[in-house]
Amino acid sequence: MKVEAIHHVPMRPEFKSPFSAAYAIEGGRLIFFSGCCTIPTYHKHPHDPEEEQQWLAADFRAQTERTFAHIKEIMDAAGARMADILKLTIFTTDMGNQNILNQISARYFNKDRPPARTLVGVPTLAHPGMLIEIEGVAAAPARP
Repeated sequence: MKVEAIHHVPMRPEFKSPFSAAYAIEGGRLIFFSGCCTIPTYHKHPHDPEEEQQWLAADFRAQTERTFAHIKEIMDAAGARMADILKLTIFTTDMGNQNILNQISARYFNKDRPPARTLVGVPTLAHPGMLIEIEGVAAAPARP
């Protein structure tokens, strides 16, 4: 599989960019993952308010940590790595938390090849008290 980062200008160290502009892929498979949040991907339906409250009581940092842990579970199940993620769309109810988001995502992604990313501020998410939701696309090697 060939994955090529697309940079329209040279990436300079002082940019410390938490995202890349774009990617091109050849000879692999694409993985599209649904919006992940602090609540486990698979949970009771109809929703159990008491069960959900334990996940939603946390602050932005804790919710973001759990969100990335849930994404990693999906990547593991797909036979992919976090480094295989090429595009993230991140929804948050507080754009003031970008630095926390960047600190956490920097632990998961190569600083020279972070995923392309869109950050969207929204007034509310699917669950009251939910502060972040992340969906994305990964490119992994084809399975034998």
